[in-house]
Amino acid sequence: MLNFWKKKNTESTPQRDGLTWSDAARAGLEQALAQAPVPALLKNRVRGELKSAAEATAQAAGRSEVTPQDLMEGMLSKMPAAMRNQVETAMKGGPEALNDLQKRLQKK
Repeated sequence: MLNFWKKKNTESTPQRDGLTWSDAARAGLEQALAQAPVPALLKNRVRGELKSAAEATAQAAGRSEVTPQDLMEGMLSKMPAAMRNQVETAMKGGPEALNDLQKRLQKK
């Protein structure tokens, strides 16, 4: 009758609309949230937005599992155009270019 003693679902990426999350995608989401310059009070909202974007990308591609690629494309879709261009350019340059971008952004 009283449900407040029941354990809440603590899984960070529950299955939604028949989609599951790969372990790598789940880890990538947690890493992105840990590195995001977002106040703690907004982390859950950002998590929800990133999950929705990644799941929409996976569904559009006809997949039943969210992959790290879906997560990345979902994150890029949420970025302003100028930032997205910088990240995409750095991705083409490899890990060293991504590290350089990260250093430049931390200085700002």
